[in-house]
Amino acid sequence: MHKGRVSNFIQHDGRAMMNYGPIALMIFGEPGSGKNALMEEKYKNLAAHFKEKGFAIDSVLYNDSIAGKLATELKRYRAILVWVNPVEQGNDRKILDALLGNLSAHGCFVSAHPDTILRMGTKEILYEVRKTEFGGDIKLYHSFDEFKKEFFASKELTGIRILKPYRGNGGNGVFKIDASNYIHNRIGVTHAKNGDEERVLTIDNFFTEFESSFAKNDVLIDQRWNQNIINGMVRCYLTGARVTGFGYQEVNALYPKKSPGQRYYFSEDCGLFRDLKEIMETNWVFSLQQITGIKSEMLPVIWDADFFINKVNTEKTSEKYSLCEINTSSVSPFPPSSIPYIVEEVRNRLEADTAAE
Repeated sequence: MHKGRVSNFIQHDGRAMMNYGPIALMIFGEPGSGKNALMEEKYKNLAAHFKEKGFAIDSVLYNDSIAGKLATELKRYRAILVWVNPVEQGNDRKILDALLGNLSAHGCFVSAHPDTILRMGTKEILYEVRKTEFGGDIKLYHSFDEFKKEFFASKELTGIRILKPYRGNGGNGVFKIDASNYIHNRIGVTHAKNGDEERVLTIDNFFTEFESSFAKNDVLIDQRWNQNIINGMVRCYLTGARVTGFGYQEVNALYPKKSPGQRYYFSEDCGLFRDLKEIMETNWVFSLQQITGIKSEMLPVIWDADFFINKVNTEKTSEKYSLCEINTSSVSPFPPSSIPYIVEEVRNRLEADTAAE
C-alpha cells in the first residue's frame, strides 16, 4: 500500500465512504510567508467541501527554491491539487513539472499532470484542433526562417493577425499585428499586456523583434483576429470530461473598450450555454482526446476552454463559437458549481487507484 495512505471506511452523512488520508492543496508562496490555501478566498470553499466529504486536506506552499524538500515531504499525500503557475513569477515550469512528474510516478495523484499540460495546455493546441467543431484560421511556425518567409505571404494587405507564444500568461507575449499599411512598410504592433498602445515598425524591424521568439526552439502561433471580440468571451469550465460551469466576460486584453470587463459565473445547467455544454460533452472533448492521445483519467480535475462568441442568434454551434485558447493548469477562480465535481472526481480517481492495487 502507498506509504502514508490511510484507507478505511468512515461513516459520513449516513453514508459509508472511503477516508484516504491527507491530500494537499498547493499554491505558490515564499517559504515562511504564512500563506494558507485553505483560508484564501479562491480555495476556501473547495477546501471546506473536501472536509465535508470526509477528506483531510493540508495547505502546501510551493517555491522553486524548496522543490527538493517538497519532493520528499509530498510523498505522504495521496493526491496533490496544484494551483501554481511559475510563469506569473517570470520563471518556467521545468522544476515544478519535474517534481509533479516524479510524485505521479511514485503513486500520488496530481490534479493536472505535466504530460497533459504539455499536450493540451500550450498554445499549440489551437493549431492541433483547427479542423474541429470550433477551429479556425490558425497557422504555426517552427522556425524564424519559416516565419519570415510565410507570415506576410498569404495575408490580405488589410489583414489583422494575433501572434501567440508557445506558452504565456496574462497576455504576455501575445501581439496584435495590423498589416493594413504593409505596402507603405508600416506594421502596427500592439502587445496585449499593454492594452491599446500600438507601435508602428518597419517590416525589417518587425522581423528583428520577433526573431527572439524562436530563441528557445519554441513555436509561434498565428491566429486570425476575431472582430467579434466585442461580444465578449465564454469560458467553459470542465472537470475531467464533464462541463461544470461557465464564465462570461468582456475581454480585457486588446479589447476596444478602456475599462476591464467583469466576469460572471453560471452553473453547468445554465440555459444560456446549453448548446455549448451539449457539444462539448457529446463530441468535442472526445475529439480533443483523440487528437492529443489523453485518456479520460489523465484529464485535469479543473480546466477550461475559452470561446469567442461569433454569431449570437444562431442554432449552429460551430457558427456561434470559435476557440480562443485552452487552460489546463492553475485554473482559478472557478464557478462555485465546479466545486462538488472536483471533489467527486478526486474521490473517484482515488477509489479507482485503490481498486487497481
